[in-house]
Amino acid sequence: MKHTTHRLTPAQQRRQWISGPLFLAGSAYLLHLTLSRPLNERTALVAILFVPLLAVIGTAQLRALRTSVSFDEHELWWTPLWGGRKRVAWTDVTNVETVKKNERANAPDVVRITHRVHGVRNLPVLIGLPGTWRDPDFETKAAGLVTAWHTATAPAAAT
Repeated sequence: MKHTTHRLTPAQQRRQWISGPLFLAGSAYLLHLTLSRPLNERTALVAILFVPLLAVIGTAQLRALRTSVSFDEHELWWTPLWGGRKRVAWTDVTNVETVKKNERANAPDVVRITHRVHGVRNLPVLIGLPGTWRDPDFETKAAGLVTAWHTATAPAAAT
Protein backbone atom coordinates (compact mmCIF):
# COMPACT_ATOMS: atom_id res chain seq x y z
CA MET A 1 0.00 0.00 0.00
CA LYS A 2 1.31 3.43 -0.82
CA HIS A 3 1.30 6.54 1.30
CA THR A 4 -1.99 8.46 0.91
CA THR A 5 -2.72 12.03 2.01
CA HIS A 6 -6.07 13.79 2.05
CA ARG A 7 -6.53 17.56 2.32
CA LEU A 8 -9.51 19.88 1.88
CA THR A 9 -10.97 19.98 -1.62
CA PRO A 10 -10.36 23.11 -3.74
CA ALA A 11 -13.96 24.27 -3.12
CA GLN A 12 -13.50 23.86 0.64
CA GLN A 13 -10.15 25.69 0.48
CA ARG A 14 -11.76 28.62 -1.36
CA ARG A 15 -14.40 28.80 1.36
CA GLN A 16 -11.68 28.92 4.03
CA TRP A 17 -9.74 31.61 2.12
CA ILE A 18 -12.88 33.75 1.91
CA SER A 19 -14.46 33.22 5.34
CA GLY A 20 -11.23 33.35 7.39
CA PRO A 21 -10.22 36.88 6.38
CA LEU A 22 -13.86 38.02 6.65
CA PHE A 23 -14.04 36.89 10.29
CA LEU A 24 -10.67 38.53 11.02
CA ALA A 25 -11.79 41.73 9.31
CA GLY A 26 -15.01 41.69 11.32
CA SER A 27 -12.99 41.31 14.51
CA ALA A 28 -10.69 44.19 13.54
CA TYR A 29 -13.63 46.40 12.55
CA LEU A 30 -15.46 45.69 15.80
CA LEU A 31 -12.28 46.44 17.74
CA HIS A 32 -11.86 49.70 15.81
CA LEU A 33 -15.47 50.72 16.52
CA THR A 34 -15.02 49.90 20.19
CA LEU A 35 -11.82 51.89 20.56
CA SER A 36 -12.96 54.89 18.50
CA ARG A 37 -16.08 55.62 20.57
CA PRO A 38 -16.69 56.31 24.22
CA LEU A 39 -16.87 53.03 26.08
CA ASN A 40 -20.07 52.16 27.92
CA GLU A 41 -21.00 48.86 29.55
CA ARG A 42 -22.77 47.50 26.49
CA THR A 43 -19.94 48.36 24.11
CA ALA A 44 -17.37 46.87 26.45
CA LEU A 45 -19.39 43.65 26.80
CA VAL A 46 -19.74 43.30 23.01
CA ALA A 47 -16.03 43.93 22.53
CA ILE A 48 -14.96 41.50 25.25
CA LEU A 49 -17.18 38.74 23.85
CA PHE A 50 -17.10 39.16 20.09
CA VAL A 51 -13.66 40.53 19.19
CA PRO A 52 -11.82 37.43 20.47
CA LEU A 53 -14.55 35.10 19.20
CA LEU A 54 -14.38 36.44 15.64
CA ALA A 55 -10.57 36.42 15.75
CA VAL A 56 -10.47 32.77 16.88
CA ILE A 57 -13.01 31.69 14.24
CA GLY A 58 -11.11 33.53 11.49
CA THR A 59 -7.80 32.03 12.58
CA ALA A 60 -9.36 28.55 12.71
CA GLN A 61 -10.72 28.98 9.18
CA LEU A 62 -7.24 29.80 7.87
CA ARG A 63 -5.49 27.10 9.92
CA ALA A 64 -7.88 24.52 8.49
CA LEU A 65 -6.08 24.98 5.18
CA ARG A 66 -3.07 23.17 6.69
CA THR A 67 -4.94 20.18 8.12
CA SER A 68 -4.42 16.77 6.55
CA VAL A 69 -4.91 13.06 7.09
CA SER A 70 -2.28 10.58 5.88
CA PHE A 71 -1.87 6.84 6.15
CA ASP A 72 0.13 3.92 4.86
CA GLU A 73 0.20 0.21 5.66
CA HIS A 74 1.67 0.75 9.14
CA GLU A 75 0.18 3.89 10.63
CA LEU A 76 -2.23 6.79 10.42
CA TRP A 77 -1.25 10.38 11.13
CA TRP A 78 -3.03 13.70 10.91
CA THR A 79 -2.39 17.38 11.43
CA PRO A 80 -5.12 18.81 13.66
CA LEU A 81 -6.50 22.32 13.44
CA TRP A 82 -4.24 23.86 16.08
CA GLY A 83 -1.02 22.28 14.87
CA GLY A 84 1.20 19.42 15.87
CA ARG A 85 0.95 15.97 14.41
CA LYS A 86 -0.87 12.96 15.81
CA ARG A 87 0.44 9.50 14.88
CA VAL A 88 -1.08 6.14 15.67
CA ALA A 89 -0.13 2.63 14.57
CA TRP A 90 -2.95 0.73 12.90
CA THR A 91 -2.51 -2.02 15.50
CA ASP A 92 -3.58 0.46 18.21
CA VAL A 93 -6.79 1.39 16.37
CA THR A 94 -9.78 -0.75 17.35
CA ASN A 95 -12.38 0.79 15.00
CA VAL A 96 -12.67 3.10 11.99
CA GLU A 97 -16.15 4.21 10.95
CA THR A 98 -18.12 6.92 9.21
CA VAL A 99 -20.77 8.46 11.47
CA LYS A 100 -22.92 11.58 11.74
CA LYS A 101 -21.21 14.27 13.81
CA ASN A 102 -24.36 14.79 15.89
CA GLU A 103 -28.11 14.16 15.85
CA ARG A 104 -29.13 17.10 13.64
CA ALA A 105 -30.67 16.26 10.27
CA ASN A 106 -28.08 18.30 8.33
CA ALA A 107 -25.08 17.22 10.42
CA PRO A 108 -21.91 16.38 8.48
CA ASP A 109 -20.50 12.88 8.24
CA VAL A 110 -17.13 12.38 9.93
CA VAL A 111 -14.56 9.62 9.98
CA ARG A 112 -14.07 8.51 13.56
CA ILE A 113 -11.33 6.28 14.86
CA THR A 114 -11.24 4.50 18.20
CA HIS A 115 -7.79 4.21 19.72
CA ARG A 116 -7.04 1.43 22.19
CA VAL A 117 -5.79 3.89 24.84
CA HIS A 118 -6.84 7.42 23.83
CA GLY A 119 -10.46 6.74 22.94
CA VAL A 120 -12.50 8.19 20.10
CA ARG A 121 -11.16 10.87 17.74
CA ASN A 122 -12.75 12.57 14.74
CA LEU A 123 -10.29 13.00 11.91
CA PRO A 124 -9.92 16.43 10.28
CA VAL A 125 -10.38 16.95 6.53
CA LEU A 126 -12.46 13.79 6.05
CA ILE A 127 -15.74 15.54 6.73
CA GLY A 128 -18.79 15.04 4.55
CA LEU A 129 -20.33 18.49 4.77
CA PRO A 130 -23.97 18.85 3.72
CA GLY A 131 -24.97 20.57 0.49
CA THR A 132 -22.66 22.29 -1.95
CA TRP A 133 -19.58 22.12 0.28
CA ARG A 134 -19.64 18.32 0.35
CA ASP A 135 -16.53 16.60 -0.93
CA PRO A 136 -17.74 14.51 -3.89
CA ASP A 137 -15.08 11.90 -3.06
CA PHE A 138 -15.84 11.71 0.67
CA GLU A 139 -17.28 8.21 0.56
CA THR A 140 -14.34 6.92 -1.51
CA LYS A 141 -11.76 8.52 0.81
CA ALA A 142 -13.50 7.18 3.92
CA ALA A 143 -13.79 3.71 2.41
CA GLY A 144 -10.08 3.80 1.50
CA LEU A 145 -9.18 4.61 5.10
CA VAL A 146 -11.40 1.81 6.45
CA THR A 147 -9.88 -0.62 3.93
CA ALA A 148 -6.34 0.41 4.94
CA TRP A 149 -7.21 -0.26 8.59
CA HIS A 150 -8.74 -3.66 7.78
CA THR A 151 -5.74 -4.62 5.65
CA ALA A 152 -3.24 -3.53 8.30
CA THR A 153 -5.00 -5.31 11.16
CA ALA A 154 -6.07 -8.49 9.34
CA PRO A 155 -4.36 -11.62 10.62
CA ALA A 156 -1.55 -12.83 8.38
CA ALA A 157 -2.65 -15.54 5.96
CA ALA A 158 -1.36 -18.99 6.72
CA THR A 159 1.20 -20.19 4.23
